[in-house]
Amino acid sequence: MRRLISFAALLAATIAAPAMAAGAPGYHIVDRIPMTDGWWDYATIEPVHNNLFVTRGNGVFKLDLNSGLMDQRFIPGSEGRGVIELPGGDKAIAVLAGNSSAIEFNTDDEGKVLHKFSLVQQSDSEVYEPIGKQVWLMGGHGQIAIIDPEKMTEMGSIEVGGELEFSQTDGKGRIFVNEVESASVIAIDARSRKVVGRWKMKDCEDPSGMAYVEHADVVMSVCFNNMLKVLDARSGRELLTIPVGKGADAVIYDKTTHRAFIPSAYDGLLTVLQVNGPTNVQVLEQVPTQVGTRTGAIDPKTGALYLPTARFGPFNKAGDVEPLPGTVQLLVMRPQP
Repeated sequence: MRRLISFAALLAATIAAPAMAAGAPGYHIVDRIPMTDGWWDYATIEPVHNNLFVTRGNGVFKLDLNSGLMDQRFIPGSEGRGVIELPGGDKAIAVLAGNSSAIEFNTDDEGKVLHKFSLVQQSDSEVYEPIGKQVWLMGGHGQIAIIDPEKMTEMGSIEVGGELEFSQTDGKGRIFVNEVESASVIAIDARSRKVVGRWKMKDCEDPSGMAYVEHADVVMSVCFNNMLKVLDARSGRELLTIPVGKGADAVIYDKTTHRAFIPSAYDGLLTVLQVNGPTNVQVLEQVPTQVGTRTGAIDPKTGALYLPTARFGPFNKAGDVEPLPGTVQLLVMRPQP
């Protein structure tokens, strides 16, 4: 997520030729859904109401996957970072870094804001921890805020240090979060709120996206410099290093197919992996998306991928590039029938 304004190299980027293994699923673009101008970050699909949420620079965008109706600013705010579904599917929490807040809201058509939590540090990600029934919010400067979404109260915080990025839980009391500066995965015991591991990843730069794969009991962490790390979720031992595209910011995991998808911004590639076991992860294919595509979500009902992207203009005065007006959209990708 910290790569929101780091796309200078996109101007010189080109789409690499696709690579496919025998029997590759053949993911390809089947639709392009226009969105309003401006930045985006993570996408989430809430299956109860069948909504897609995308955090935007001005809040949270919603797409009703049943009707196709869109609300370009379903939850108003500043610098949206991510949305997580709460148990039951009727509520969710959005992190808004620009407001240093977390917003609990109803996921139905009304989108009623239920509570606003003010945070000491801007949060870059959040995770629901089911054992304690709490939400952990990862601060950008090492503080983790803990809230009770049912009682809508703050439960305290812990300090783990570093620049915290994406986070996951194994659902059994352990939380994992990427730490950018040391290129490490921090493992935390949710019950004791103690760090139980700091697992530095060899040759990794700027880890961001992450997935926990239950059937293999591994953490998959993507690094900015063209690699994905697979770590044993108990010991932190590095099991595999898998080449992926450059500038990836998410690991999108499908529990149904045991596939992981890594979109990379600088080369406009989607790497599709089959996770067969802790040391058996197969690269099925690398297929073109669009330069700038780095996050997304998968619909568990249909298997469709939704990937926010845009085309980019020249450098601005700050030395960055901005999405061109009228080009921000959702790529919809499916495998070959």
